Amino acid sequence: MATPADSLPLGTRRFHPVTAPRQGTRSTSSGGWFACALLVLMSLVLYRLGSHHGMTVWPDSTRYMGISPVPYDAPVYHWMLVLPHALGVPLLTAAAAWAVVTLSANVVLIFALIRRAAGDWRLAVLGTALIALAPQFVSLHAAVISEPPFITFVLLTLWFTLDYFEGGRRRDLLIASLMLGMATLTRFTAPPLGLAIVLVILMDPRPSFARRIADSALLAIPGAALFFAWVAISTLTVGHSIGRELRFYGNMGPDQWWANLETTAAWILPDAVPLAIRVALLLGVLGFAGWQFARQLAAWRSTRLDITCELRIAFSLMLGLFFVGYLAFVWLSTALEANLQFVGRYGFPAYVVLAMLVTTQASGLDMRPGRARTAGLILTAFALLLLASHGLRTGVRTEQVFREGNGFLSVEWQASPTMAAVRTLPAGAALYSNGADVVALLSDRSAQIVPMERLLRTNRPDPRNPPEAQIARIRAQANAGLPVYLIVLDRIDWRFYLASEDRLKRELALVPAGEFTDGRIYRVASTASR
Repeated sequence: MATPADSLPLGTRRFHPVTAPRQGTRSTSSGGWFACALLVLMSLVLYRLGSHHGMTVWPDSTRYMGISPVPYDAPVYHWMLVLPHALGVPLLTAAAAWAVVTLSANVVLIFALIRRAAGDWRLAVLGTALIALAPQFVSLHAAVISEPPFITFVLLTLWFTLDYFEGGRRRDLLIASLMLGMATLTRFTAPPLGLAIVLVILMDPRPSFARRIADSALLAIPGAALFFAWVAISTLTVGHSIGRELRFYGNMGPDQWWANLETTAAWILPDAVPLAIRVALLLGVLGFAGWQFARQLAAWRSTRLDITCELRIAFSLMLGLFFVGYLAFVWLSTALEANLQFVGRYGFPAYVVLAMLVTTQASGLDMRPGRARTAGLILTAFALLLLASHGLRTGVRTEQVFREGNGFLSVEWQASPTMAAVRTLPAGAALYSNGADVVALLSDRSAQIVPMERLLRTNRPDPRNPPEAQIARIRAQANAGLPVYLIVLDRIDWRFYLASEDRLKRELALVPAGEFTDGRIYRVASTASR
């Protein structure tokens, strides 16, 4: 049986029992959970409408599904799909089931965390709505992608960490560490959360220094062991793990950084609003968060052993540190990896953290006349504006996706005449394409990517597999009598690192086998026939 925190000796006790929520919050908590249930229901309806033609499948989706020639990196979402598939569940069915689970879990966890830290169900409903109705949240949860389960594991890490701060039980910290390890194995951007939690533990003056060091180690070591065990096993068994070199290949210039700024500003208001206004509003929100963070940090550092723990402060400090660390980690990734930009799905977890942070911080404002009350009123008005903007944008986007679909399962792709022709190619033929992933998805046939002149992540030729060697292997297959086909899809126009169609025409014996409105198919003839 766990020992109650109050029964521990004074030198080892972490906290006194947490103060009860403000007067009136418990009596209306049922209304809060009813509102949360409505948000879950609304999110599921939006998901169903957004997946009317099938879930959104992007190139990275096919990597997690295991049907792309490019291997996945972080493995958890891949396991979530392929393990049910091994039992006979179709990949897209497994993806849809997990989408419902993670969507429901994320909405409930966001509401529960804000309500627990802020002590006000009304703010929890508002903060949850600002996230759940955001167009990025809706689109990500209707996609076969790893961000939704990543957010789930991040939220579970925060929940069990709050349990630890509330009761001082190391068991909760151990569970939080394992959830953090799972988050890292879902997306490699989770370590800043662990660093944020450790910093909050170390800055807490109430426990002894030895206790803080031991608890920090307990938070760091089990999750890290889980991660590095996978790295070692994956490297030994399949020859790759994190899939990146620790070298600076980043090639973002001013145009790409400007695009990143526009992506970040889109968290606030749509592109139709001038960028200067969106950036000013974003800076205003960040300024409020920074002001409150500084005040809360001072309060946290000055807390004594006989002062009741404020979960709101602990939660806000973790979120604030994680927000900064996460963005720094993602931007560092753009320096390590060539052709990587701060696209919406990479940055959206930071929006989730920021919305939770500001909502929780707002609960601590003194609403008596003064600067704090003014700030609270401004925040409330801005939140309502943002909520209206999210609702409008999500409604427009959902209607469009309901009509047209999105990604590789869109109406346009499913009606592709080139893909219809691919399904008629001889069984056993070797297929090469600039869209090998979409060929595998829509034809249920394996395909290989056409020769790569450069690696996407380094923007340099692969010294172990130059394009000349790749072309020679295709030629050798054709010379050996194997049917070999090259499929060129016009909609795949972003893979600039692949050998061009003109080069392949020059270096291979390509015989036209079909020309369509959206692509071409060639048969690779043997050298003798050429």
